[in-house]
Amino acid sequence: MGDVLRHEQCWAKTTEDGKPGISVRDHCLNVGCVAEALLALLPPQLQILIPPSAATLAALHDIGKVSPGFQSKCEAWLIKHNLLDCALKEGWRLREPDHAKVSQCTTQEMLKAPPLRGWAAIVGAHHGKLKGQLLPEPWDDERRKLAGELIAQFGPLPDQPAEDAVLWLTAGLITVADWIGSDEHRFPNEQWSIEERRRRAHDALLGIGWNRVAVRSSLLFPQLFPTLAANSLQSATGDAINRPGVYVIEGPMGYGKTEAALAATYRLMAAGHADGFYFGLPTQVTSNRIHERVQPFVDRICTDSGPVRLAHSASWLMDTAPPLRLRAASPDTDASDHVRAGRSWFASSKRALLAPFGVGTIDQALLGIVAANHFFVRQFGLAGKVLVLDEVHTYDLYTSTLIGSLVKRLRELQCSVIILSATLTEQRRRELLGLADGQPLNAAYPLVSGVASSLIEHTCEPPPSKTIQIRSVTGALPMEEAMGRAGRGDCVLWIRNTVDEAQETYRALQSVNFQGGPSIALLHSRFPFFRREQLETDWMNRLGKNSTNRPTGCVLVSTQVAEQSVDIDADLLITDLAPTDMLLQRIGRLWRHERGNRPCSQPEVWIQMPTLDDDQLRAASERELRQALGKSARVYAPYVLLRSLQQWRGRETITLPGDIRTILEATYADPAADEPPAWRELREQLEKQKDKMARQALNATTIWNNPALPDEEGVQTRYSSYPMAQLLLARQISRVDAHSVRLDLLNGDTVTASDRDWNFDAAKAFEAAKAIHRNLTRVPRWAVSAFLSNLPGWLTNHVYQSTAVGLLRADGSIRAVKGNSDMGLSYQADEGVRIHRDRLKQPPKQDDEYFD
Repeated sequence: MGDVLRHEQCWAKTTEDGKPGISVRDHCLNVGCVAEALLALLPPQLQILIPPSAATLAALHDIGKVSPGFQSKCEAWLIKHNLLDCALKEGWRLREPDHAKVSQCTTQEMLKAPPLRGWAAIVGAHHGKLKGQLLPEPWDDERRKLAGELIAQFGPLPDQPAEDAVLWLTAGLITVADWIGSDEHRFPNEQWSIEERRRRAHDALLGIGWNRVAVRSSLLFPQLFPTLAANSLQSATGDAINRPGVYVIEGPMGYGKTEAALAATYRLMAAGHADGFYFGLPTQVTSNRIHERVQPFVDRICTDSGPVRLAHSASWLMDTAPPLRLRAASPDTDASDHVRAGRSWFASSKRALLAPFGVGTIDQALLGIVAANHFFVRQFGLAGKVLVLDEVHTYDLYTSTLIGSLVKRLRELQCSVIILSATLTEQRRRELLGLADGQPLNAAYPLVSGVASSLIEHTCEPPPSKTIQIRSVTGALPMEEAMGRAGRGDCVLWIRNTVDEAQETYRALQSVNFQGGPSIALLHSRFPFFRREQLETDWMNRLGKNSTNRPTGCVLVSTQVAEQSVDIDADLLITDLAPTDMLLQRIGRLWRHERGNRPCSQPEVWIQMPTLDDDQLRAASERELRQALGKSARVYAPYVLLRSLQQWRGRETITLPGDIRTILEATYADPAADEPPAWRELREQLEKQKDKMARQALNATTIWNNPALPDEEGVQTRYSSYPMAQLLLARQISRVDAHSVRLDLLNGDTVTASDRDWNFDAAKAFEAAKAIHRNLTRVPRWAVSAFLSNLPGWLTNHVYQSTAVGLLRADGSIRAVKGNSDMGLSYQADEGVRIHRDRLKQPPKQDDEYFD
């Protein structure tokens, strides 16, 4: 190649009209300068971890574009340099097309020593996934010449191997630098001095709000939370958490664990031990609610605070600006995927992990420890921060195993981890803190414990006791009684374990209500996003702490969305049987706040129990036990339900918080010697399932051996036997032209959706995508499996997950777009999407249930 063309003439990205644009050399210099600027803004503890050569590695990321397989992708470039015939004769299009792989190979050859190959691997992974090995490609001399220029500018290559944590931290920096350095507005195709490139890199980071946070010093708890005085738990947290480590804050529901964790986070930041935080919660609902509480806190602790970013799969709908102007470097799939990833990181939920302050689902953090695309960008974003994990008891063993791996990695990345829970067993606390089985632990409750250089345990005074009356209900659901209590002014919360059961209960309550009777509402996951948002906002406000429009009697029927980290204050709770820790969480919604005018004299919970008595349960077969437990046995492990049933049936009261530790440990203690055979069979099934989950979780974290998995919330981070899909609901869809359709959506929005690339009109495409997502609802995949093939381009261009499209008719039925056939689904604004099993085109093979 040296006699024909120089590396300076090789293109890195094409223009909108398909002509060669910015050169490989210029793009590599730009990205190296961005990496330098990023390194300068990292906190000192991370600057020590990352080698100075990280900027050099970032600059080298695209040297593989100096190769025949890549350069031949632009025919205009071949014509410009009279290389069409040469490319044809030498078979350039048959050479390796993946430039990242060529970059990795060239870097590896320059590093020489096998122990240093990890550095080459992270250069090749900048599109989000590891590359395989590759033999040297032609034009190596020109690639080495370019590499020499970059090394001379940014410094020598690493000469020492690194641990995985440092490798992936550096990989995250490389990818983020590439995305920022690819923004055409800030880095157009211009020739600049290196000083100008560095200035532009600095300005680019400022332009996207990437800067160190300035935290006010010496703030006390009343200054952090002006309306609160620190309680015993919050004071104990302040005494315990004063240096980096892993900590567990245990306290009853509503006792201020969130404020305790935030105050501890502030102290760690003010002392220079962290440069931000990410608050991870189990669900989108809980994330949205905590997000509202965290922003005022950040405003108080920072001298110049920015917005707290929200991170979950729907939070990008709140963005007001279209994403960075990134275009695919070439017309191949890999380039398009890389652009989509970069665009999504800077215009969506994921950006919260890069921002100084983020709140969202724990899944967004857990995707940093599994072999998902761009997992290392998440590690880079979390490094040096405080990670607060709320409601950790709620996760199955699969997710719990991932949490353990994530905590270990984050400690390697100089993070502190604060874990909040009302209902941890001693064994689970031991696992989270990484303690040996034999080490004694304090059994006090509430308790703040942790491991920094050694074990720390601080006890504190519990809040005033609250005694809840318990009523066991068997047989028919108490519809008339529930309505009677609501009619007398009680705010009743009724939690069912599945969506179908919640809808059935709602319809039954409506049938026994009377004109002018109490309000009845339904809340679950099978509403379109916009409608669920309306319902959540309405009912969280009406039943919240400071509500000014609390109903005089109502029944809110819900699934697990109202179970935890949600400020609902009910007078009476009716609930399906659930594991003890879940029941305690549900009971935490009872009499949550002080009110002087309760319509009832005491807090009360009614628990729906199996119809079989204790003797019948001991004599029942495994199949009969599952039938007795009903649909709940498809949501929770039947054995855990039986052990929970033992603790709750026949119990007349429970006193909180005094009984929490005792009833939890009794539920999960070793089984009795005379355990019935069918119970033992269910326990053995559970143990096998738990072992399978743990093995699968550990396997998902073996980064070097796994192919890159989809970067989707919940897909890699939760164990589910019930795959989900999405359903887009529209009132009408009409063709505009060959590339576009007009969508009249359920919420009243009308947008035009195109199958063209977003960059033809990014702002309109962004608004169309937001409108489409607001009208999506989650449904079991089996319910729409017949409608998930041959999806139109306008849909797949705006929605990445499996999505069916339905047209809503006036009678509430949902029809397929093609053929106008009945989808076996219906929708009502108060009930959500209902599945009619007898009308499904492809009925499920088993009695699947989805819950949320």
